[in-house]
Amino acid sequence: MPVMMRGVLVLLLASAVPQSKTTSPSAAELIGTWRGTSICTDRVVAPACTDETAAYDFTPGSKPGTVHWIADKVVNGQRVRMGESDVTYDTAEACWKTEIKGPRSTSVWCVSVDGAHLTGAARLLPGNQTFRKLDLRRQ
Repeated sequence: MPVMMRGVLVLLLASAVPQSKTTSPSAAELIGTWRGTSICTDRVVAPACTDETAAYDFTPGSKPGTVHWIADKVVNGQRVRMGESDVTYDTAEACWKTEIKGPRSTSVWCVSVDGAHLTGAARLLPGNQTFRKLDLRRQ
């Protein structure tokens, strides 16, 4: 087979093979201000949990591949700081992820972006029980 034909055949075969998403999406998809709901899903594992209106700011992180997350709840029209953390993209879970260690518990937060829509969940460790669902829109 001539060299040129082999090159065309290789190109056609390579384009027919589905490509897995093993690379991280750009942090730009997450950067910005998001507002929506943070709803409790399991009050047995998280009895103090309360449903909230959430306002999140994501900015470039200080390390490559990170995004800085400032999480606020909205009370009487005012933002109240809940915490902040750096998130990194986890290809296995296909989400921007962080682990937050508190005085009484550790949780894993995982958020995903689809255009102007951010969804996610928080799980308690070590049992991995989902106790919070997030649904926000880009502002």
